[in-house]
Amino acid sequence: MTQQEVLVRSMAPSGNLFLLLTLSEMRRQGLTYLAFYALQRIVKEGAFLEFLLRRETGLEDYEVSRACTFLAKSGLVEVRKADYDGRARALTPTARGRGVVDKVMSAAARRFDDAVLGAGRIRRLAEATLHLKEGNQILLGPLQISFFDSDLMDDDSPKRPGKKRKTGKLATGRVKRSKP
Repeated sequence: MTQQEVLVRSMAPSGNLFLLLTLSEMRRQGLTYLAFYALQRIVKEGAFLEFLLRRETGLEDYEVSRACTFLAKSGLVEVRKADYDGRARALTPTARGRGVVDKVMSAAARRFDDAVLGAGRIRRLAEATLHLKEGNQILLGPLQISFFDSDLMDDDSPKRPGKKRKTGKLATGRVKRSKP
């Protein structure tokens, strides 16, 4: 197994656990996993650009756009044009959106609480929380896997593809002659 496979396999249990803990409440709220992820990020940051969600997740544009449109139509976020660039969509959470994130997380916490049994429960939860926080800081910090790449976040404007010049023609439209 490669080191990347070992890393992914070691991440799987906590990611799968989070999905299992949140899934029933997300369904009750009518959210997909991607819509909930986007809503969490928007609530955490207070405002977030849709194109940054695309970069952060590495998912297809239409998938992220569909999730953000759903959140807006559901009244969980507000969409406006970014101040610096009218092409970019800025997403801000509504009070209802914050409440939905709180409901999903509270329901997940209750499910987790019901499942953790035995002596030393508080200590084990505190240790697990600390280790998960440290792991997340590494994944989102020094390791910086590509779809969380920090240098992508430095540039706050979406890139628009420029017009390509046709080769062999001058700007005037005349054909450039090659030298004999």
